[in-house]
Amino acid sequence: MKKHLFFLTFFLITVPFYAQKKGKSKNPPPPPKEEFIPPSISQEPGASGDNNMSVVMPASDLTRINVTKTNGQKIRINQINELENLDFSQVKELSISTMMSDQSLDNRILQKILNEANQLEALEVANFKIEKFPEIKAQNHHLKKIALDKNDLRTIPESISNLTALENFSSGNPLRELPASFSQLKNIKELSLNYTEFSEFPKVIFSLNKLSFLYISGNYKGNIKIKELPDMFQELPELEEVGVTNASLSKLPKSFLGLKKLKKVNFSNNQFTEFPEVLAANPKLEFVPFTNNPLEWSVFLASIKKIKWRGLFFLNETGFTKKQYEEIQKILAKIDVYYDGMND
Repeated sequence: MKKHLFFLTFFLITVPFYAQKKGKSKNPPPPPKEEFIPPSISQEPGASGDNNMSVVMPASDLTRINVTKTNGQKIRINQINELENLDFSQVKELSISTMMSDQSLDNRILQKILNEANQLEALEVANFKIEKFPEIKAQNHHLKKIALDKNDLRTIPESISNLTALENFSSGNPLRELPASFSQLKNIKELSLNYTEFSEFPKVIFSLNKLSFLYISGNYKGNIKIKELPDMFQELPELEEVGVTNASLSKLPKSFLGLKKLKKVNFSNNQFTEFPEVLAANPKLEFVPFTNNPLEWSVFLASIKKIKWRGLFFLNETGFTKKQYEEIQKILAKIDVYYDGMND
């Protein structure tokens, strides 16, 4: 029996490897060498002998700092204080994250990065609390991507406009507003704002006419919600994906009809009772999550009969019965409808 298990295991491992290897016509160039600082292994006080040896995970082992230099070299660092010895002028990408709770990142470190990393193209800071995002003191023509997640940030400085090359900005923070200067970031193509505390949709976004991806999510546990969208979406003609979730929307503005490139929308966790006509009329839609809305059966049923698109339609958590879902699928015969209990 053991012999059979051995050969079965060997077969499962080697066959996929051989198939993968066979499919490649050329060997790819070797990746840049990655430097790695291993976690330390320490012995508990009073312990002796191999049987009492234990691995103690230091706090630094829960911190990850990934650096990509301008020459392609990759470095991994486990301690924040080692950043002090880093030549930021040679850094192209920088990611700083931690798995520890209630960890703060000294603003002086962020300020040093923004001041000295003049070749930096991508910056990520995750799970570190940031008291205040530092000022950008001079125009920066290289930084293209910023990702800030779970930092407890509530504001962004007006000087964000100095990041003239910024193309992708994402935040998972309880932001209450965007600064007026955000409208000057004309190169932004992707904007993702999660866990926000916006009481109104930020109108400065309509100045970003290169946007192709826009996603805004409120705090699902919070009471501050976006209740309506301005009728200004004709100002964003490049939009291909848009989502506003964890809000209190019950209708969409007519300007959505002008979004000729729109393919994916997400309006889950809102207050819609029917499917918006401005979305039903768009023949290019192909991916539509519309989960957890208080849909009214008869009104909703009438609204989906106007749908002109084909694709994926997600209708979970609506309160409909399986029989009602089956009726929806009959009406939308050319659309794949996903719903609760569909595999029961």
